[in-house]
Amino acid sequence: MKFLSKNKTRKASEDAIESKVADGIQTLYRSLQCTWVTILEKLTAKLSYGNLKIVLALFVLLNGGYNVYLIVNAFTLKNIKAFSVTPISKPGHFDKTGDAGTGNLYMSEAEYMHIRRFRIYMDSLARGPSGKKVYDSIINNRPGLMDSVRFIENYYKQFKNK
Repeated sequence: MKFLSKNKTRKASEDAIESKVADGIQTLYRSLQCTWVTILEKLTAKLSYGNLKIVLALFVLLNGGYNVYLIVNAFTLKNIKAFSVTPISKPGHFDKTGDAGTGNLYMSEAEYMHIRRFRIYMDSLARGPSGKKVYDSIINNRPGLMDSVRFIENYYKQFKNK
């Protein structure tokens, strides 16, 4: 029962956050509307009644003409696709768990030697003053690399002892 009450509490807090976000967006939208109205009022305050009619007629004609253009264009063009449909395909690895211990894992001597040479190379980079910059950039870009190399070496040693 505690599980259900935690979910209700979590749901209520998520709703409160969503409500705050929605209120913020609504307030921003309302302020933009007020700013736009103020700008339009300032622009049209100096126009006479006749000029307002002309501006309104131009606005209606331009928007109406553009809408008619869009409608006619939609019916006359034949080879335009509004959107394309792509089939959904499942990835080949979706049913794999990713657990390393689920199969018979084997590492050859050549693979182990390759990894060992890489670790020795990285250690030599770390020791030299000119190589230290290269070593640091590799470690910054791949933070867990050396941990993985040590893990693989230890795994191989355990596998070899069996």
